[in-house]
Amino acid sequence: MKKILLFLLLPFAAQAQTNYPLKLDAYMRAQATISHFSGSVLVAQKGKVIYSGAFGEADKEWHVKNTVAGKYRIGSITKQFTAACILHLEEQGKLNLDDKLSKYIPDYPQGNQVTIHMLLNQTTGITDYTSLPETDLHADVLDVAPADFIKSFQSQPYLFTPGSRWAYSNSNYFLLGYIVEKVTGESFANYLKKITDKAGLKNTGMDRPDTLLPYRTHGYMEDYNIPFYTMSGPYAAGGMYSTVDDLLAWDQALLGNKVLSEATTRKMTTAYMGHYGYGLMIDSLVNHPRIWHSGGIPGYRSVISWYKDGDFNVIVLSNNESNAQYVAGGLAGIMLNMPVVNPYVHKAAAINNAVIDNYVGTYFVGNKIELIRKEGKLYRKINGVDDIELIPESEKKFYYSDGTDRQIEFVTDAAGKVVKASVIMGGLKLPLERIAE
Repeated sequence: MKKILLFLLLPFAAQAQTNYPLKLDAYMRAQATISHFSGSVLVAQKGKVIYSGAFGEADKEWHVKNTVAGKYRIGSITKQFTAACILHLEEQGKLNLDDKLSKYIPDYPQGNQVTIHMLLNQTTGITDYTSLPETDLHADVLDVAPADFIKSFQSQPYLFTPGSRWAYSNSNYFLLGYIVEKVTGESFANYLKKITDKAGLKNTGMDRPDTLLPYRTHGYMEDYNIPFYTMSGPYAAGGMYSTVDDLLAWDQALLGNKVLSEATTRKMTTAYMGHYGYGLMIDSLVNHPRIWHSGGIPGYRSVISWYKDGDFNVIVLSNNESNAQYVAGGLAGIMLNMPVVNPYVHKAAAINNAVIDNYVGTYFVGNKIELIRKEGKLYRKINGVDDIELIPESEKKFYYSDGTDRQIEFVTDAAGKVVKASVIMGGLKLPLERIAE
């Protein structure tokens, strides 16, 4: 009888278990069809791949499909590799994180106030060179030596006293790459290879547009090829390429203490100022701790992430500037059993505009936003950014008019008063807290 009962219960137990690969695939197919995602993705749990897929084209002119073996420029994901190079040198006693920048670049302004730790943690106050006008070096199309490139931004005023605040700056990691070269006497690319070899990576390295790179994906901005772009500007701040499989191997090796010692890895993954470690963000998606970083470079967007809850990795690489952070958030949300809506075509609906007054107010979701009524319509307002109209698709759900896959949804009581609100980004529904005024 017990065996019969167990047999009868098995189908119900199986149904109760979430079919994550099926849900992940449905989500990604909707991303590709509706949101035109192009790239490769991978989700692994406890080091084992449970879902991977490729969408769109690696070469639009020859109609070559993307594959999971595709190599993509990874932009600022490079920073954690640069941090690992620095920390590996520290482990060998070849530098100290308290060393001053002036030790390696004697003429750098205020270099005696900037430490390697500050460079790693983005707390130097050094201006981000990507925010500056193009110089006569033309580093976007010409190879420029790191020492010469540094001269193009070192005279810029500091944004704040070194160590007093946090501000993301690619200049910090460019300088770290140069320090690696000064300490080792070899190119950053060569020393980086020692780190990638240690992690067992076969398809990761510094990119050069003049080399033959098997399975290289081409980068696109909408339906156009990206302009020719050298990697001497991105350099140690964003000049690498990789694959989804290699990035999983990297996360496993790094967080498994196979690249650095356990003590050094802990130092790298500690949240200092700005919820930033060394080349890594250390924060939470709602209440789910994660270690992650994104990357963006013309034609490409990327995310590498590890979530403590469930011990899973999400990696997204795009070659058409799809919003990799939204896609990665949606995939993570599915793994965390959070509410996720697959992308769909939004259609405007006629509503009673009087309901808009119920939604006007100040809200918080990571940062403060305002919902305002303007010309009889609902708008999202953030200081310093153009107001974005929120178009109704029902009386309780509105989508952003800027083409991004974002919506705001309200739950109201019988009187129409908002009792709950959510923001939906790339399908992932997050709580939108209304702030009392």
